Amino acid sequence: MHENARQHGLFGTDGLTRRSFIAKSATVGAAAAGAASILSACGSGATTSGSSAPTGGLAELPGGTPKRGGTFTVGVISGGSEENLFPGTAVGTPDFVRDFTLYNNLFNLGKNVTPLVPGLALSAEPNKDATIWTFKLREGVIWHDGKPFTADDVVYNFQASWSNPEENFSSAILAGMVDFKSVRKRGNLTVEVPLHYAVAEFPTIFAYYDFPVVQNGATAKSAARKPIGTGPFKFVSFTPGTESVFEANPHYWEHGKPYVDRLVVNSSFTDNNAIFNALLSGKVNLFPTLPLLTARQQLSSKQVQILSSTLAAESYLFAMRVDKGPFADVRVRQGFKSLVDRQAMIDGAWSGFGTVGNDLLGPGTAYYAEDLKATHDPEKAKALFKEAGVLGQTFTLPTTAFLPGMVESSTILAEQASAAGIRVSVKTESAATYFTPAGGFLTRPFGYEVNQPVGSLSLAYLTEYTSSAPYPDTQWAKGPNGAAAEKLISEAIAATDPTKAKELWHECQKAQFDEGGYLGWGNLPYIDAAANNVRGLSAGAGFSYNNWRLQDGWLA
Repeated sequence: MHENARQHGLFGTDGLTRRSFIAKSATVGAAAAGAASILSACGSGATTSGSSAPTGGLAELPGGTPKRGGTFTVGVISGGSEENLFPGTAVGTPDFVRDFTLYNNLFNLGKNVTPLVPGLALSAEPNKDATIWTFKLREGVIWHDGKPFTADDVVYNFQASWSNPEENFSSAILAGMVDFKSVRKRGNLTVEVPLHYAVAEFPTIFAYYDFPVVQNGATAKSAARKPIGTGPFKFVSFTPGTESVFEANPHYWEHGKPYVDRLVVNSSFTDNNAIFNALLSGKVNLFPTLPLLTARQQLSSKQVQILSSTLAAESYLFAMRVDKGPFADVRVRQGFKSLVDRQAMIDGAWSGFGTVGNDLLGPGTAYYAEDLKATHDPEKAKALFKEAGVLGQTFTLPTTAFLPGMVESSTILAEQASAAGIRVSVKTESAATYFTPAGGFLTRPFGYEVNQPVGSLSLAYLTEYTSSAPYPDTQWAKGPNGAAAEKLISEAIAATDPTKAKELWHECQKAQFDEGGYLGWGNLPYIDAAANNVRGLSAGAGFSYNNWRLQDGWLA
């Protein structure tokens, strides 16, 4: 799950950093009983007043009676010429906001990750062993060109888009899992999806941001000319690296939304200070993932409103390669995990936002092991380093200033390492190359990853820990216990009985906690800014503005 790996170059070899799954695993576990029950009702009603998140920001902006009209302008750092309009090849924040407003997913992450909520699919139900899934689709959805949304569109996505690495950076997650040729419609709004092996949490994949549904026949080339979606806003114009303009979709299936007439994505900015100044001056009214020190200051000065998700689920991890190099010795990995003062890192790198991480993926998902807690013990770390014969050695940590706190936390790690008798040399590299093969992505012995929240442990493990994983930062499957680990992961992914699934997933997580290559030091909530006249928007753990639900907001 790489926060925006691909922006970093992480996904698909660049494409799958943040995994997103749908149903609440515990409920999905009762596969034969029907996965539909894991979905909560769709919709996000406005509140009459803002409600607070634990960080001090607002979980929801003030509500009231929505007012129609006006323009939302979102200020984001430019993605340059790489920006595009096809969801499977999104490369950064400018693309994500466009994709979530032009298109819809089959399912969406909930405000606290799980349970997921219905999107274009109302339910997904498995057969007894979770090897065949049947998706029931939403009735009455219209494409931007007036055509009705049907099962043919979803079948096309499986067979032509989601199976094609050129069209979808995250296609690797489905390769070998889905029997693409056998995907078929079983009615105008019903799709049957056979799998090559059991996946008890299969629907959760389709809440992931690379899997919005495109129209039957659409390609990246056709979307570059005129993208057609089912989302709340319709395409007007697009200049990569500068600006994109969209208008309200009058036939959107969430009747009555959106409230604003136009959406503008201003991606001409090259630094965060410029975006914040534009927010203060009224040139933009939405600033996603603003610098955390600025957010902390705004909690007091209140020049703008600060939204903060109630669940911190964006995971920051130092990645140590387990199969070769200096971290192949498990004692070195354990030493690094022991030397870190995680709360001090949160205070220093994130201005106090966030919660302590415990080296595990998937906070907020079903079966997440809340009982496994990392401890700060530099003396234990020093003893482990001495035993491994590396006391006094220097470890080089490549890092990048791609997301808030990456460089700062790397520097704090280096400062804390001295108490454990080792040295860490931080090497700050360009964000443009850090998450690319040329920059050492997936090959370097030590590095950084930021993982977007996902809906299930299944997706998290499929994308990072198996032999076919597209983003194996730690090369877990190549480690000394790789074969046994993969067998255990496969059993957990297939487990449809909740009790058995909980047991197997805890065993998987205990192995990562004890011997894994991720030093997951903290989980960050989504922290976003809005001008003081913005109403109706809320924070969510899956992405900015509750998965970019800009259709919920209006201008007072």
